[in-house]
Amino acid sequence: MADLTKAHGNAQPQGQTGNISADATLIFNGPELDFFKIIIKDVSGNVEDLRGELDVGEGVVEILKKIADKATIEMYQVEGDTSGQISVALYPAGAYSAATLQTAVRTLSAAGGNSLDCSGSDVTEPGFELV
Repeated sequence: MADLTKAHGNAQPQGQTGNISADATLIFNGPELDFFKIIIKDVSGNVEDLRGELDVGEGVVEILKKIADKATIEMYQVEGDTSGQISVALYPAGAYSAATLQTAVRTLSAAGGNSLDCSGSDVTEPGFELV
């Protein structure tokens, strides 16, 4: 009986072989995604509470609309606390870098009906992680 060596189906992220040197995110279905963590801060660097900014025409919706000018939002999460954090998964990969997304979000100095100030916001690209 002949033996066949399986040539695909490992757990490596696309384009990597051997030991990984960074977190390994592997997407099985759909396009490659970029993951960003956005901390919404005002001009003075104070974190904005997003818990009351989720309705139509309010701050979070305006932020998501701004992001969607250049990328498709595959999924997002708004933290249910006072951290001011929105996590987003975007495609196509490379549509934004952390710096260009930060610039885009910071243009929203009076976002939504409650005038959410995003001008001091920070964006990082931590990858995908479930906690």
